[in-house]
Amino acid sequence: MNDKQQNGSHSAEAAALGFYYQAFLALLTLLQQQTDNAAVGIEQLDDIELRIDGQTLLYQLKHSMTATPAVISLKSKSFWRTVKVWTDILPMLTLSETSFHLISVGGISSDSPLYVLSDPNADRAELVKAMLEEAERVIAARTVAKESKFSLPFSDRVDGCSAFFALGEAERLNLMRRVTIKQHSPTIAAIEDLIAVHLNILPSNQRPIVAKRLIEWWDRQVVYSLCGKRERVLWRTELQQQISLIVADIEQGKLVAEFETINPPDDYQPDGMLARQIRLVEGKASDHAKAIREEWKAREQRSKWLNSNPAMASIIGEYDGVLKEYWSDRHTQMSEDCTELENKEKCASGLKILRWTHDEAPSIVRPLAEGWNAAYYIRGSYQILAINLQVGWHPEYKLLLGEDG
Repeated sequence: MNDKQQNGSHSAEAAALGFYYQAFLALLTLLQQQTDNAAVGIEQLDDIELRIDGQTLLYQLKHSMTATPAVISLKSKSFWRTVKVWTDILPMLTLSETSFHLISVGGISSDSPLYVLSDPNADRAELVKAMLEEAERVIAARTVAKESKFSLPFSDRVDGCSAFFALGEAERLNLMRRVTIKQHSPTIAAIEDLIAVHLNILPSNQRPIVAKRLIEWWDRQVVYSLCGKRERVLWRTELQQQISLIVADIEQGKLVAEFETINPPDDYQPDGMLARQIRLVEGKASDHAKAIREEWKAREQRSKWLNSNPAMASIIGEYDGVLKEYWSDRHTQMSEDCTELENKEKCASGLKILRWTHDEAPSIVRPLAEGWNAAYYIRGSYQILAINLQVGWHPEYKLLLGEDG
């Protein structure tokens, strides 16, 4: 990989982590509230928008996974880009009901004019003066460069400088009075542990489990909010209800269908035996697509259960035996009926068995556990068993697909 490709890859990773940081920090922020009417939105007026008791708190996030995150200063492009965002949305806000928060993994030098922003009650007059001087310096330097036909400097911060300069004197001071900076904020890698810490009303052994499952649920809700499948804000009452449901599931030992609404990644490639089994009975493209989808879901579900509770291995193994027995009753009879038939007819009969696993088996085979009703597990488990040649569709699949086949 060349330098350009490496830089592009690192940029994409940083952007992805930045988005997940927004989602995780929004969850942590909502957990920290004490009022039931609190709600958060992501990518609305700002990276995170918290509404609580008639107030709007807007959050700009500056995330970094580097060992030494960049220090925020009066010359930082990230600071002036934030100023630009906030000045642009001022006409949409009631300033007395709004506060602005810059959340940074990096720090602020103690001798920087920006340091006063780490104290909500500190006077901002000298900071506003220093910001105005910096804005004037940037604008003047670009004017000189333009007149001299040189390349224009400070393109990474001129928009913020110009927007701040364009505000009236009172507007500048009023805006900065509503701004605070939280420096040395935790990275995304630390958020899950912090979420667990804020679940201190729960027994200590439950907190990491609840935190993990809460993040998984939250991640889906954020995606749904962004693509219009649910309302744009997420409420604290929803969060409380989900925590209660997760705790109830844990205490009852209830299995949760975690992959019912999740599809495999576009580049997922199952074991080649899955396709070979289906080709033997001349299955269609739709049979193949359904098999891949359900096999991935069942495989991921099994893996997740086993990682969280190794004792699930015996339950999974016993249930595979149940699945094989239901399949065997049908496959044995079908094989007997096909003894004297041509291969075309054998394929047609085998295809019916394959489609039985998808269409009928979920409603015929007893569930894995009480209250479990996710069809994907039965459908996908049959595909996993087929990959391992423990079940098959063609009457002679073992002969045709044996290790030497």
